[in-house]
Amino acid sequence: MLRAFISALSLSLLALACQAPEEPPRPFVDKWAASPDRPWPGADWYANRVQDWRVHAGRVECLYGAARLAGRTLHLLTRTVSEGGEWPVEIEVDIAPRGDGDLFPDARAGLLLAMGGADTDYRATALVQQVPAPGGGLLLAIDGQGRLSLRDFSQGDERRSSWTLPGNTDFAALPLLAQSEQRLDEVLWPLKLAATWRAGRLEARATGADGASVSLALPDFGRERLAGGLSLFSARGASSGAPGFAFDSFSLRGAQAREERAFGPVLGVLYTLADDVGGTSVLRLNAQLPVLGKTESPTLTLWIAYGDLWHKISQGYRLGDGSWTVPFALADYDDSCSRPFRITGDWNLGSGIGERGEHLLYTGVLRGRPAAQEPLVLASLSCVKHQVGPIQWGPGGLWFPHAALVAAVAQHDPDMLFFAGDQIYEGDITPPDSSTEERALLDYHTKWQRFLWSFGELTRRAPTVTIPDDHDVFHGNLWGAGGIRAKARPGITAQDAGGYRRSAHFVNAVHSTLVSQLPPTRVTPRIGQGISTYTTYFSWAGVDFAVLADRMWKDSATIAVPEGKFKNGWPQAAGFDPAREADVAGARLLGAEQEEFLDAWAGRRTAGTWAKVVLSQSPFSSLHTLPASATSDAVVPQLVVPAPGEYPPDDVPTRDTDTNGWPQTPRNRAVASLAKAGALHLCGDQHLGSVGWYGHEEHRDGTVVFTSPAIANTWPRRWMPAREGTGRASGAPRYTGDHRDGFGNLITVLAAANPVDEGLEPALLHNRAPGFGIVRFDPSSEEITLEAWRRPLGLDSEPRMFADWPVTVNAQGRPLK
Repeated sequence: MLRAFISALSLSLLALACQAPEEPPRPFVDKWAASPDRPWPGADWYANRVQDWRVHAGRVECLYGAARLAGRTLHLLTRTVSEGGEWPVEIEVDIAPRGDGDLFPDARAGLLLAMGGADTDYRATALVQQVPAPGGGLLLAIDGQGRLSLRDFSQGDERRSSWTLPGNTDFAALPLLAQSEQRLDEVLWPLKLAATWRAGRLEARATGADGASVSLALPDFGRERLAGGLSLFSARGASSGAPGFAFDSFSLRGAQAREERAFGPVLGVLYTLADDVGGTSVLRLNAQLPVLGKTESPTLTLWIAYGDLWHKISQGYRLGDGSWTVPFALADYDDSCSRPFRITGDWNLGSGIGERGEHLLYTGVLRGRPAAQEPLVLASLSCVKHQVGPIQWGPGGLWFPHAALVAAVAQHDPDMLFFAGDQIYEGDITPPDSSTEERALLDYHTKWQRFLWSFGELTRRAPTVTIPDDHDVFHGNLWGAGGIRAKARPGITAQDAGGYRRSAHFVNAVHSTLVSQLPPTRVTPRIGQGISTYTTYFSWAGVDFAVLADRMWKDSATIAVPEGKFKNGWPQAAGFDPAREADVAGARLLGAEQEEFLDAWAGRRTAGTWAKVVLSQSPFSSLHTLPASATSDAVVPQLVVPAPGEYPPDDVPTRDTDTNGWPQTPRNRAVASLAKAGALHLCGDQHLGSVGWYGHEEHRDGTVVFTSPAIANTWPRRWMPAREGTGRASGAPRYTGDHRDGFGNLITVLAAANPVDEGLEPALLHNRAPGFGIVRFDPSSEEITLEAWRRPLGLDSEPRMFADWPVTVNAQGRPLK
């Protein structure tokens, strides 16, 4: 069982049920008065969003005051109110608007109480914001008319969302549980908000600096109704001046301490191990910090345990590029066995870490390479969507933090992890913040921190390759065009014009968070507007890896093939046939320099390796289908998911240039290089788990590509062509066999994890065929086994492999007959 496995590994972050302590817990008091001015509120707290909160002048401030996303929250992670126990619960906090003048009529400031539940991961509860939904708890707040109220924040919002949370919530319309009989006509700020539960009665009082107060009370209020998480809550603010509310002097008594839930100051690590020419390994480790003050320059120290002794390895300093990463490198590292590591820091981090001095901040394990003749197990993952559909602040409607999937991956005990892209979606939970480049980068950190929070228990224990895809750099689709800055033209969006919509500063900061643990780039370090590159190679444990950026140089079909009238990658010109007309001279896919890199790597055999693997974002084929009438993929969310064994009547291969089926000529050169290398291709992006066998001059003259299923997705894709494949194995599904994709490329389909409706709940998650890939490299047989695993239904569910797997290939990247 997965829960037993988690217990064995002591993954404390996945503990869901709160056990009542035997004696009254010690009180909690905020530490903002001792904190430097900075966005990060401290390890005890989690901010929705990073850019919406800061510590300033000894208090914490909400910086957002618009109606669109009103209901910003700052969650207390390290305390929870338990159901058991008879001791009182007491909460106090001082509140003041940051601006001047009267409050907006729809302004509110106060506390969210009683969030989450026994079956809800505390990290999911920490995302509660903006929208009432099951698991949202109770809202205790003073409003713009000076009235104190307690309202139900757990009633479901009927508005549906497939991408981001709905906004402009009318908090006055929430079900009213109690409110003060009077209101404060004129509040002399700061206002002290106090709530007390004692002996089955809940009372709350708001008192101005002049002593005027309003109060409410609820008798017969069982402690279980107060149990759960707690957050600060800010909506709108004063009608003039600075937006939002400020909070200080926060205290909480009677809540259970959960110190292990602190998040930071090291939020996560990514590391790789790579063989060097001397036969030892090079360790590269990238530690992620929260967004601190602009003048803060923390020093981290990496330690590694050799036997019972801890050795100080090196000091690391944060990059000054907005990534808030601290890279380390160690040559001649002995990776013959697994060794614990730890990271310490020597500056004032607040939140109870201590004053200046050396403090333990993070721990993990540097995994030893598999013993000779033992398999190398690699987990291949991609596409991390956290929410879709009707809002629920729990497992019924919030996929974050993917605990069951993480546990299922851990059950395979992978020696290495590969995240192929879309570690974040720019509009997930909250819309992308494009108001300024600085806020856009802070918004990226909001979303990137969720990834580390979800998968950090894996990445702290195994070497990890992460590469950016389009959504990581805030694109729906990305045609990087050599790293130029994308600029809209008449009738052409900036995205369709090619290049990066964001600045080099933004993109390079994203790259630093994702690829700083990789070996140095093997191509020109900066291209276009100054975008950093990461194309590289390395070997480890008998496998020679090449890492490609298959979006960075790729041209936009809108520009390269104007007669096709491409919009968002799809041809709109009547009668235009991309298979015959879109393969124009000079159109780039990998780009000349990267093609040269790949061809040179393909012709080189690295000593001590027996298999070659290419890691990139997307397959060199457009391996999905849609109804013949579709002129874009906008129809995808409305498609009926077929029952097992059923097929849509008229699906045809798509002509989507977001895939690497276009442009065809450089696609064929890439496939030929992979064939020369005998390299297996691992990738993601498409959401559809699949195994294909490339062809360039004829079917089956290339190598195999394994596209991992999405971890969770909004846009389910399928490979269900009405035309049956030829040359398929006896009894194999009709969609397998030899095909041509929508650009005429040769592809033999060996496996596809097509979405089908099996009646699993939640359907919006499981009807989209989520899961992950496992690749087993066996040096004793020189065979590679590909496995696609379904996303588990829960922590206790048994793992299931998709029906078309496993698929086994040889050391030359071809299927075993």
